[in-house]
Amino acid sequence: MQAKELMTREPRTVRLHERLDAAARVMWEQDCGFCPVVDSTGVLVGVLTDRDLCMAAYTQGRSLSELGVTAAMARSVRTVRAEDTVQAVLAVMQQAQVHRVPVVDARGMLVGIVASNDLVRAAVSRPAAVDALGVVKALAVIGSPRDLAVPGATRLASLASEARSEVTRSPAIAPRMVANAAVATAAADAEVSTPSLAAPTGMASVGVASKGRKPAAKPKAKAMATPKAKAMATPKAKTKSRKG
Repeated sequence: MQAKELMTREPRTVRLHERLDAAARVMWEQDCGFCPVVDSTGVLVGVLTDRDLCMAAYTQGRSLSELGVTAAMARSVRTVRAEDTVQAVLAVMQQAQVHRVPVVDARGMLVGIVASNDLVRAAVSRPAAVDALGVVKALAVIGSPRDLAVPGATRLASLASEARSEVTRSPAIAPRMVANAAVATAAADAEVSTPSLAAPTGMASVGVASKGRKPAAKPKAKAMATPKAKAMATPKAKTKSRKG
């Protein structure tokens, strides 16, 4: 099965010059949380999610009608072609950890969208064409926490890049994002790379501390003196002989 058999054709879009409230209107009317952004020629240049809209309004303290589409859209977008197989679509979704992938032609013009829901429905209706287990595994990867899937250093670089892009939107928030990300990532990496020096609960500390060393000599216990011993230790007094 190919992407063109699954995709939603002629999806609603917004243009670069529009405001975020236009994207919110598209999502509301189409009952979805995703909206592609195209230029004046119809070439895909970015995407917006309902989360992007919420975060833009929150971080900048402005209404959606005051914010341009370019203030929140993701510019780096993974795409597929209409002739790509279901396996190829799943691979792109897993790598990018996204639930929707735009479908473009050779010119980069948007022709459709494949969503994870499309794959699930196809796996049920056409099990011979779509591997249901493969879809479930892909969804598990897509839904996995990104903080656990990405190493600390890579995650920090990603957060720093996101923060830098926020400078033009909210200069006061971006530096704190980078600083907080650095502290949290460093602490997480330290926990993983530094072994614990404390003995596990319930383990005798002597076995850990004395490894490779001679055990300390135990102090000799003092013998308790018995009455008999005291008598034997007492020197005999010299007696004088009496003349009689």
